[in-house]
Amino acid sequence: MNRWRYRITVHDADAILALVSEPAEAPPRVFCDDAGACYFDAGPNPYTEAIEQLLNQVGDEEWELVQVTFRPDQLIGFWKQPVD
Repeated sequence: MNRWRYRITVHDADAILALVSEPAEAPPRVFCDDAGACYFDAGPNPYTEAIEQLLNQVGDEEWELVQVTFRPDQLIGFWKQPVD
């Protein structure tokens, strides 16, 4: 049976904005409905590309993304990695 170890990462808006290569004309918004489903108003754009880059940084350390959740001004990533 596989055993896993877990990691939780918290990224604030400043960490995401630091990865933005070029500003978008109008800042995108994340909308969440009453059921908790969230989505971007448009994509791709520099902000979603910055989030991809941030997630890829942790993924490059061989962590597998399990879930992402958004909070006001934060992105939280839940990761797992097999234990030998």
